[in-house]
Amino acid sequence: DCQNSKQDGTELFIVEGDSAGGSAKQGRNRENQAVLPLRGKILNTFTELNGSKKNGHTNDLRTKALSKMMSSNEIVTLINALGLDPKNDEIDLKDLRYGKIIIMTDADVDGSHIRALLLTFFNNKPFNKLIENGHVYLAQPPLFKINKGSKGIYIKDEKELEDFIVKNSKDLKKIKKGSKDFEKFLQEEKSKLNI
Repeated sequence: DCQNSKQDGTELFIVEGDSAGGSAKQGRNRENQAVLPLRGKILNTFTELNGSKKNGHTNDLRTKALSKMMSSNEIVTLINALGLDPKNDEIDLKDLRYGKIIIMTDADVDGSHIRALLLTFFNNKPFNKLIENGHVYLAQPPLFKINKGSKGIYIKDEKELEDFIVKNSKDLKKIKKGSKDFEKFLQEEKSKLNI
C-alpha cells in the first residue's frame, strides 16, 4: 500500500505476479503509489447480457455475474484493495482508495490476456463506473531493451525495433524494404544487438 490514504493523487499498479510486484515496489514512489501483484490469470467475468434486461431478469444476471466474481480469490483481493463493496448496485466513488488504477502487465501474449481479463472485470456493473469516471489506465511497457554499453534503450514493439535497426544501419537503407535480402539482413543485424 502507499502512505497517503487520500484518493487524490494516489495510484494503484496492478501487476503480473510477485516478480513484477518486486520490481514495481522498487521503482515506485511509496508516498502515493501502491502495488498489487496478481497471481496467475484472473477469472473471465464476462456474462452474457451483463446488466441488460432480458425478460425482466436483470437481477438474476447481476447475481450470476457477482457470484462468478466472488468465487475468485484474486478478484476479491482486487475489490478489497480498491475499498469498494460489490454488493451495492451502485458503488460509491468516495469509497475508492486510489485516484488511478493502472493495469501494468507484460508486453507479451500472456500480459495482453491478463489485461483483457482485467478490463472485462472493470466493464462489469457496478465497476464500469470506474472506467466511465476515468479511474482506469493502461501502462504500455516496452517489449525490448537494447543494451549499448552501460546504456539501455527501450523499444516498444517489433515495428519500432525494425525502425531502430534501419535508422542505425547504413547498409540496410540501400536494400528494398520487404525483400528477402532485407529480411535476411534485418535478422543478421538483430543477432548483433544485445536485446
